[in-house]
Amino acid sequence: MAGLQDKASSPRRKRWWSLSVASLATLVVTADSGQLSIALPVIIGEFNADITLAGWIALVYALVTASLYMPCGRLSDLVGIGNLFKIGFLVYAASSLAAGLSQDAAQLILFRALQGMGSALIMANNFALVTALFPPAERGRAMGIAGGTVSALGYSLGPVIGGLFTHALGWRSNFYLSATLAVVGFAAARTLLPAETLKGSAERRSSFDFVGAAAFSVSISLLLVALTMAQKGSWRDPLITVEIACGFVMLAFFILWEKYSREPLLDLALFRIPAFALGNVARWISFVTMSINNLLMPFFIQVAMGLDPLRAGFLVAPTPFAMAVTAPFTGWLSERLVPEHLGALGMATTTLAFIGLSFLQPTATALEVVFWLTLLGLGMGIFQTPNNNLLMSSVPRERLGIGSSFLSIVRSVGYSTGAALGASIVSAQLVKVSGKTSLQEFQGGAGLAQVGPMLEAFLLGFRYACLTAAAICLAGAAVSAIRVTRR
Repeated sequence: MAGLQDKASSPRRKRWWSLSVASLATLVVTADSGQLSIALPVIIGEFNADITLAGWIALVYALVTASLYMPCGRLSDLVGIGNLFKIGFLVYAASSLAAGLSQDAAQLILFRALQGMGSALIMANNFALVTALFPPAERGRAMGIAGGTVSALGYSLGPVIGGLFTHALGWRSNFYLSATLAVVGFAAARTLLPAETLKGSAERRSSFDFVGAAAFSVSISLLLVALTMAQKGSWRDPLITVEIACGFVMLAFFILWEKYSREPLLDLALFRIPAFALGNVARWISFVTMSINNLLMPFFIQVAMGLDPLRAGFLVAPTPFAMAVTAPFTGWLSERLVPEHLGALGMATTTLAFIGLSFLQPTATALEVVFWLTLLGLGMGIFQTPNNNLLMSSVPRERLGIGSSFLSIVRSVGYSTGAALGASIVSAQLVKVSGKTSLQEFQGGAGLAQVGPMLEAFLLGFRYACLTAAAICLAGAAVSAIRVTRR
């Protein structure tokens, strides 16, 4: 299987130029989320809407991307990774331009959904492109750059770019920038991607599994909607229970359909590959715990420490920065050392970081916060690239698209699960004091800091959430340590 991937590798200079296509795709999508988060208050004000609009803009994008990752991965196996990249950039460019021209909230939500479609077309195949282009001796470094460094830079720079553009040119300029970068991405894909990425597998004439695609889309949408609603701490809501039950029923139907389908959307044989199965479990764990931190740390800094959003933004920056710096180096190491050892080391490091974060107090200094968040970023940087390299190197070339798309699905589900888990843990403590079940009730920050019992409840929930994340990371370290390679 590795041999098939090696033979497809492009000449050295051209494949490194081709990596810029995957890197640009990652930068566009990751920076876009940060740009939009900063621009949302202005958007809501212009359309005279409420905070519900912000929720719908985020939810519709998550639902579309998560639902389409797997069908897009399968399509890339049939028609070629490069072709899907070009189509994805075009869809993203057109929908971004349309979003910038939106005249009301409904139009913006619609075009944001189309943006999600373009994002799914390119991001579902990012790891597949890197795996197809690079031999094992260089694959770790390439994944470290495109999937680690560039991703972290996008998440770090997105809010900064969004703030500058929104302040100077208005919120619509963020979408125009995304459209421009997507056009550049299309031109780069057309010029730089080698011919072998434009070819599908021998199964090109096989039929597409529309029933499987529909069943998966419905199941993942129901589960994500339920997890989003559960972030308010309302797990006992009958509607959430029904959504989760129906989501798992549809997921069970999807698995059964794929098992007996002649042309399955998802080749279940991939899960017989230990590296793929265990690697995705560890990957899911990493995003669950990162999501807990991403959700709760801004609240801790602004609510408990009493800092303003600008300083809070600088304090949380060390995590993605540390990941960006670490990813290429650990990618290089994963080509020379046992990747399972690196993955286990990374998860163990994040365990220590979460334990340290759990002991933070409102009187903590900025240096203490930066230290533990930097350690968290280092741990994730040590884990992510070797784990991604291990996963994708285990996938047969004719299944690279579907393998890459499944990694994206694991990321989406992990983020949603972590957000729901973190919000629920904190909300459980808050409800004992105030009767309110939603963490979002305390977005204002200052009001909570002035009330002793409320602050104590928040801090206790924050500590429990960090310790829960530490325990989950420890389990992830155990999973990552299981030896599945011969190196």
